[in-house]
Amino acid sequence: MTIAASTLALVVPMDVPVGWPEAPDVNMVHALLIFAGIPLLLIILITLAVYLPSIARGERIAPGQPPVEDQWLGGPRSGTAELKGPEAQDAEAGGASGRW
Repeated sequence: MTIAASTLALVVPMDVPVGWPEAPDVNMVHALLIFAGIPLLLIILITLAVYLPSIARGERIAPGQPPVEDQWLGGPRSGTAELKGPEAQDAEAGGASGRW
């Protein structure tokens, strides 16, 4: 592949067309800021967007922590006392029974 590209470069003259301005020199610091700084900044911003809400709620984010118990998203805040199931077989409480 590289031999074919080298041969093509020898056969076809590749030069800046007449009338085009010369390309400016690229500053190495500017190139590093563009190609390394911007992706690094995006990684930091995404990481902060993921972890800051948990830190603000006071949750632990260390690896290996036990999972949060009794987490019900959008459920009642007072606990699961409102979710009692039926005490008897013919009770009309708790869940979808599929009977009308």
